[in-house]
Amino acid sequence: MLIDLIYPASSTGSDNYSSEPPLGPIALFSSLPEIYRQNVRFLDSTIMSQLEIEEAVKERKADIIALSCTTYNYSNALRIAEIAKSNGAFVVCGGIHITHRRDAILHKMQKGERPFDFLVTGYGEPVFSALITALIKDLSLAEIPNISYVKEGQAIINHLDNRSRGADPLTKPLDYSKIDFAKYSSYFKPQGNLSDVKMVGSTYTQRGCAYTGQKKCTFCSIEHLNLWRSSELFEQDLFSLTTKYNIDHVRISDADFTVNIKHMNRITDAANNVFDRSGVRPAFHCFARADEINHKTASILQRLNAVSLMVGYESGSDRMLKAMNKHVTKKQNLLAAELLKDYGIEVIAGGLVLGVEGEDETTLSETIDFVNDLKAINNTRTMMATPLIPLPGSLCFNQLLDILKQDDLPTFMKLNDEDNFNLEELIELWNYYFCKVSLSRLVEVGEQVEKILPIGIRLIDMQKHHCGNIY
Repeated sequence: MLIDLIYPASSTGSDNYSSEPPLGPIALFSSLPEIYRQNVRFLDSTIMSQLEIEEAVKERKADIIALSCTTYNYSNALRIAEIAKSNGAFVVCGGIHITHRRDAILHKMQKGERPFDFLVTGYGEPVFSALITALIKDLSLAEIPNISYVKEGQAIINHLDNRSRGADPLTKPLDYSKIDFAKYSSYFKPQGNLSDVKMVGSTYTQRGCAYTGQKKCTFCSIEHLNLWRSSELFEQDLFSLTTKYNIDHVRISDADFTVNIKHMNRITDAANNVFDRSGVRPAFHCFARADEINHKTASILQRLNAVSLMVGYESGSDRMLKAMNKHVTKKQNLLAAELLKDYGIEVIAGGLVLGVEGEDETTLSETIDFVNDLKAINNTRTMMATPLIPLPGSLCFNQLLDILKQDDLPTFMKLNDEDNFNLEELIELWNYYFCKVSLSRLVEVGEQVEKILPIGIRLIDMQKHHCGNIY
């Protein structure tokens, strides 16, 4: 049985200084028995165009198409699924967008409006091989967790097996055998501490976001999970990357690597075991929160050889930081940047979210001052500055629905039942109801930021979109 694991292209014109294979499909592939793995192909928009992926799907005519869906790439996932169904394939969709919008998608599947056979909510690793086996042998699907589908016009939702704490569901080392690291690395844009990078690889040590409720950033759509990959498995992953694939730069793709010092130490000990065994000491990059940067965490990062971080500063206004539940201050953000510089660890990208509830000219001016302060510290290489996008699954999305329910019932009903969102519309709606400056003004501030520090990540290119308010 031929299987394609596909990461569709974003529809927003996003750009990134980095380039590494998506770990979701790699983890899914690694969970499969060898008899299935040998017939798997990766099609990844990181190194392929959407058109190239669609043509490849048309030509191979795989038996199973598995799509990894975010809100950004979902419209392109639909295009691929249409092609796959015309080929007679089973189409399986998973990923964060499917988890958040399962019921809306199922409803459209019941009406024949979506070309999917199965939705996977949450973890795919305990599910995918069982689903493949059931399809091959025409077995019952009733006991396979985390899947949803339509049967005889009825929506079927199997029991969920999605832990929010504890061990990661993938109990095998990551299998990178289908990955062309040289091709991915050719897209990487070296700079700063990573100027000498030749081969980029990635792994993870935990999944999801550790925060929930009033501790979770209002714009974050990452699921509230904190599943830890064992240090033994991480050690095997790292040994494979450095010795088999000659990786000299490892990106730890956790949403927040610095959240737990004990876990950081376990992973760092495992990394040093690999250094001792292999004689190879790669540079590491990871994601961190400024309020978690202190002498303890910085010293562990240094011991790991983490020379580069992405830090979500998010704003230079204390009022905006409080409004987004960031639980950090402008002063703490700047102290974190200075402390990291003292430890020889640079911030390769600092994140800014513009247009949080109550954003006005005063708070925007404070953010511009903050970016100038970062430039003076001279340890932040690039920025990400984007208007707030109220993604499904975030507190902001729910907040937007709440106000629309009172103020604009038709729009509320449309969005509440939607699965294929127009991100520009979501941004403009949020800006209209919650921001005190226009969207075009936020775009101007983003341009001001870019004049101070280069833009390293661009989630959505607002210059290619309408920048005025339409509501």
